[in-house]
Amino acid sequence: MTPIDLIYKHILRPFLFQFDPETIHEYALEKIEQTRFVKPLIKNLLTKSDPRLRREIWGLTFDNPVGLAGGFDKNGICAGLWDAFGFSFYEIGTVTPLTQAGNPKPRLFRYPDRKALVNRMGFNNHGAIRIAQRLDRIKDRLEDSTAVIGISLGKQKETPPEDLERTAGDYLTVLDTLHPYGDFFVVNVSSPNTENLRTLQQADQLKPFLSPLLETLDKRGGGKGNGGRKPLLVKLAPDLSNEEIDEAVYVICELGVDGVIATNTTNQTGEDESGGLSGQPLRKRSTEVIRRIAQQTKGQLPIIGCGGVFTAEDAIEHIKAGAWLVQVYTGFVYEGPTIANKINQGLIHYLNEEKLERFI
Repeated sequence: MTPIDLIYKHILRPFLFQFDPETIHEYALEKIEQTRFVKPLIKNLLTKSDPRLRREIWGLTFDNPVGLAGGFDKNGICAGLWDAFGFSFYEIGTVTPLTQAGNPKPRLFRYPDRKALVNRMGFNNHGAIRIAQRLDRIKDRLEDSTAVIGISLGKQKETPPEDLERTAGDYLTVLDTLHPYGDFFVVNVSSPNTENLRTLQQADQLKPFLSPLLETLDKRGGGKGNGGRKPLLVKLAPDLSNEEIDEAVYVICELGVDGVIATNTTNQTGEDESGGLSGQPLRKRSTEVIRRIAQQTKGQLPIIGCGGVFTAEDAIEHIKAGAWLVQVYTGFVYEGPTIANKINQGLIHYLNEEKLERFI
């Protein structure tokens, strides 16, 4: 355990966990944003590079398989800095067209005994225009970063998901506004905290909903692969039945969607608080979903594994199941700012032990 880990786990984390989780999360983002003044030093301490970890997907270069999941830095407060913490990519959002307050507080809860969180945030964010303005102000910082930027697209709370035209319009608005800043885009139709949102994962709704997004990406261009289109991914819920997963993936492949994130949080929290459960209890189901999608698509569809990744062993489990990349969220809260570096070091150790040139 490094000195940074010792300080975080034995001094800083116990202190921070005495306070409201959402308040501390926002405070932590402010402090991380201030590391821009010493980014080279932070990067030197918290990054581990090895060409065997590098992946080329969609014409994009990922320096390693580890990324930061959507929801952690919703508003891009720390955009352009996450590569200094060892992440090869990160996801801003979920973003809605207009500023949105989200659900009533308190709405984020820790369960340390299970290494889990429950949230019912409700797509709280600054809105597409304000986030675009922020990213424009820090474009030099973004250009200096090696990390790939994903942007998670969402709808306003008031837009009924059964009105597919209006719902698609919300996602299109965010896509149009933030298209210049994202390297890839994620359609979030799997959050359990926006009423009836998950119905959009059903095959009969997914096809007419996704088609206009793909058409817009085709027209906008700007991508490095896919015929010049920036890639589009769909984030699926772990609570879908296996048959529902199969049907959704069939539509995703039929339309030419570029990848899947497996998975979002589960609404089976096992706690008094409702919302979406993330963390270690989610890992097993996320791995099952990854494996099923990989088998269905014969490993040809890029999958980002998300759910319960705390260690290199967790990441390897996802990768062996079929994930091309992995994301962390709750693991960052419990393991601290060295998590990506530790996972990457563990992956390198595994490659050395197994005498492998690469994972995939």
